[in-house]
Amino acid sequence: MTWYYPPRQYELGMLHELVRSGFAANRHVDYALNHAQPASAAEFRVDGGDPFMVAAVPPAIELPDAARVEVRLPGEDWQPAVAVAAHGEAPPHVQPEPVVAVPLTLRDGLWEADGPLLGRPVFASIAEPVVSSGESREEALADPEAAETRHDVVRLPDGRWTTAHRLGFRYLRVESDNPITDVIVEASRRPTPRAGAFSCSDDELTRIWQVSADTLRVCMQGLMLDGIKRDRMPWIGDQALNTLANAYAFGDGGIVAASLTALGRPRHGFVNGISDYSLWWVIGTGFFASAFDARAYLAGEADHLHAFVEGLAEQAGDDGLLRPRPGDDDFLKLVFIDWGVEADPARDATALQVLWHWALTSAAHLLGSVGHPGAGRWEALAATVRSTLHRTAWDAEGQVWREYADGASAASPYPNFLAVLARLGGADGDVTPAMRALLTGTRRAGTPFMTGFLLRALIEAGEPATAVECVRELWGGMLAAGATSFWEEFAEPGASPYEMYGRPFGKSLCHAWSSSPAALLPDAILGVRPLADGWARFAVAPALGGLEWAEARIPAPQGDIVVRADAGGTVVDVPAGAVLVAEGGEHPGPACVRLPSP
Repeated sequence: MTWYYPPRQYELGMLHELVRSGFAANRHVDYALNHAQPASAAEFRVDGGDPFMVAAVPPAIELPDAARVEVRLPGEDWQPAVAVAAHGEAPPHVQPEPVVAVPLTLRDGLWEADGPLLGRPVFASIAEPVVSSGESREEALADPEAAETRHDVVRLPDGRWTTAHRLGFRYLRVESDNPITDVIVEASRRPTPRAGAFSCSDDELTRIWQVSADTLRVCMQGLMLDGIKRDRMPWIGDQALNTLANAYAFGDGGIVAASLTALGRPRHGFVNGISDYSLWWVIGTGFFASAFDARAYLAGEADHLHAFVEGLAEQAGDDGLLRPRPGDDDFLKLVFIDWGVEADPARDATALQVLWHWALTSAAHLLGSVGHPGAGRWEALAATVRSTLHRTAWDAEGQVWREYADGASAASPYPNFLAVLARLGGADGDVTPAMRALLTGTRRAGTPFMTGFLLRALIEAGEPATAVECVRELWGGMLAAGATSFWEEFAEPGASPYEMYGRPFGKSLCHAWSSSPAALLPDAILGVRPLADGWARFAVAPALGGLEWAEARIPAPQGDIVVRADAGGTVVDVPAGAVLVAEGGEHPGPACVRLPSP
C-alpha cells in the first residue's frame, strides 16, 4: 500500500509530528512555534473519478497503487499527489523511517547498545517497571529528576512493556519486581547506506571521520534532527553545516530537500525564530545545489526562494544592511550566530551582514541556474551590501573585519572567517595576514557548529594542515573523553562532559552539528571538493602533510569519485558526466587519472 499527500504536505507533516512528539517526550524544549502547519483537509480523486474529501493533519490517504491520484488543496488547482511508501502501519509522516529490533546487552546493571539509538525499549515485566535512560551511564543511573526525557511506561497488547515516547539513548536502567532477561529497542533507523568513505594512515583521523558519519546517520530521522535526545527537532543552522557532511558520507539528497521544504515556510518571522537561521536556509540551499543533484528541487522552489528573500529584503535599509525586526515567536535571541556570542541588537553585527551578503549571492546563483528573473535583483543588492560593509565594517588600518559595521569597533573572529566563506575576503578579496591570524588564534569559535565553518575557512585560506590539527585536537578530544558519537559541545578539561544549559545532562551527546569532519577531512587532506553544482566539476589537490597515504570515496550524483594519494602520486576515478580540475588541466570522465605526487 502507498500513501498519497498533496505536494509538500508530507514534509510539513513530518515537521508537525516531530515538534508535537518532541514537546511530549522531553522536559526541556525551546523551539519557536512559527513553523509551517500542514493543511487540515484536501480533495482527492483517483483515476479521474469523483472527488472525495480527506480531513486529516496533514491530509493523506492510503490506497493500492493507482494509475493516477490527484489532489486539490482549498483555493488551489488539481495536481498530482505525492506517493510515499509506508514503513509500518502508521502514516509515513508519523513513521518516516523503518523500525528495526536492536537487542541490548546487560553490563554492570545497565542495558547497553553499541551506539546511540532513537526508539522504544520493549521487555517483559510482571509489575509496572520504572525506566530511566541516558546517553551516558552516569545519566541512566542519575536521579530521575535530572532526566532530560520523560520515561512514562505503557503496556503493550502482548503484555510486554515499552515507553510512551521514543527515547534518545545508549544506556537503559529497568527496575522491576522480577528479573528482566532481555530488552530490545524498536529503533528508527534510516536505511541509507554509508556510501562515502575516508581513511588515512592516521588511525585517529580515520576514526574521527567514521564517528562523524555515524553521528549524522543517527540524526537522519525523516528530517535532519539536531540531536536525538533533548528536543530531537530540526534546526536549519545544523542542517546547513551537515549538508556537506551528508554529501561526503551518504549522498542522501532526499533528506536535505525534505528538511529545506519543511523549514523554509515559517508562517511568520524567521526560520526557527532566528534571523540568521533564515539566512542559513538560503545558504544551505546553495550547499544542497553544490553537492547534490538539486535541479528538480530548484525548478519547483525557485518562486518560493525568490519570495523568501524578498521578505527578508523588506527588513533591509537603503544601505542594503539587514536589520531584523523582532516578532512574537522569536527564539531566545533574534541574532544567534553561535552560543557564547552576544550581538548587540541595536547595532549592525558584521557577522550577520556577512551572512546576509552570502545569502544574497547564493540566491542570485540558485535562481540564475534555473533562469529565474529574480537573480539580478539579489546580485545587485549583494553589491550594495558589499559596498556598505567595506565602507563601515572593514578596518583598513588593521586589515580585518570589525565586530560591528560602525567604523570603530574592534575585530572579531566570526565576521572574518565567515567573510572568507562568503567570498568577501578583505578589501581586495584576499585573506590578509591579520585575518589569517584571527582564524588561527587559540580560541576562534565556540561550538562545533561554528568551528566547522571556521575550519572550512581555514582550508579556503590555504591552511588545511591547521584545520586538520584542529579536528584532531577538538574531535579527538571527544574520543579521548569516551565519546562514541560526537557532542553538542567540545570536551573541556576539568568540566563535566554532560552538563549544558545549567542542567547536569543537558548536553546532547549525539549531535548533527558535530559531524563536519566527514566533509572537512577529505577536503583538507585530499583537496576534493565540488567546483560546480552537483559535482559537475570538482577539484583534487592533496596536502598529505605528515600522512603516508589517504583515500576517499565521494557518492557524487554522477557516480562515485574515488581518490587515493600517497608518496607515489594520486589516482582519481572520475565518473562520466563529471570533470576533474587538477594541476595539469581538466579531465572529463569516465577516466582514471594519475596525478603527480602531492
